[in-house]
Amino acid sequence: MLLAICACGSVSRPGSPAGAQPTASGIQPAASSTAPQLAVSPAGGPLSEADLEYRLIDSLGAPVYCDRSLYPVARSEDPIDAAAAVAALRSQNPAEFDAIVRHEHLNADSLSTADDLRILGQASELAAVPLTPRGTRYDFGYEVVGPPPAEVTGTIDRKGVINLVSRTAAPHRQCPICLAQWARIASPAGDLPVATVHPGALVWTLDARGRRVAVPVLLVGHTPTPAGHQVVHLVLADGRSVDVSPGHPLADGRTVGDLAPGDRADGSVVVSAARRSYDGAATWDLLPAGPTHVYWADGVLLESTLAGTISSSAA
Repeated sequence: MLLAICACGSVSRPGSPAGAQPTASGIQPAASSTAPQLAVSPAGGPLSEADLEYRLIDSLGAPVYCDRSLYPVARSEDPIDAAAAVAALRSQNPAEFDAIVRHEHLNADSLSTADDLRILGQASELAAVPLTPRGTRYDFGYEVVGPPPAEVTGTIDRKGVINLVSRTAAPHRQCPICLAQWARIASPAGDLPVATVHPGALVWTLDARGRRVAVPVLLVGHTPTPAGHQVVHLVLADGRSVDVSPGHPLADGRTVGDLAPGDRADGSVVVSAARRSYDGAATWDLLPAGPTHVYWADGVLLESTLAGTISSSAA
């Protein structure tokens, strides 16, 4: 299953770098001497939209996206739930199901749990390649993983012939692992609700020598959350607590989801680190300037997940 790379969904920053000029017109030759295996329809029939999306992926590159079953907060993929989701896809969108099974060389009559998860991952990948009908063709535009990462635009006709209009350099991004929307961020102006923090606002962080300093926020990101997600309700012995994704890193590099009662965390002892349902509309993260990219959320020192979205020189 491909993991996509994106910065907490919608990202706000103080300014955006000038976009690169288009560097390609027409399909680029493959880097290796072996041509990609393009998606085909059964018995040479017409290509479905899913077949066309695969044709783009196989020719131009896999899309950048964040699989909502994994991000922005963790959700266990129960085999029964996965099988039910695949059955729903098969019933509601048989053309896409068939295209995935053909492309991944699966046996539709004997699917394992691993096959079900692969199908769901592929469905998420295809959804990241939107097609807009334009007569006998479709417009497309999506971000390619790379290397190097790029934004590609163009058209593809119903026979799968691609006309690549532009290929523009795109920044490296990463998937969000974020805070509950009610988290409060420590700042010189007091604790701020994370949803109200904006680029340029001052927050507390640690400098390279471990001193508490105020720095501006470089980025703020948030991602809508689908149903069924969970966060860790981390409770420390000194009374601090925070709701955060299991994959969110602490300042020492460990993830919150790896903590157990009795572990040390941010100068205290973990009382509990239980997962619970998250009913917030979105999760949030922010990127403080400086070398450490750490900040305090509800009094707990965490590391930002957004550091990979900008060059180190900007920090």
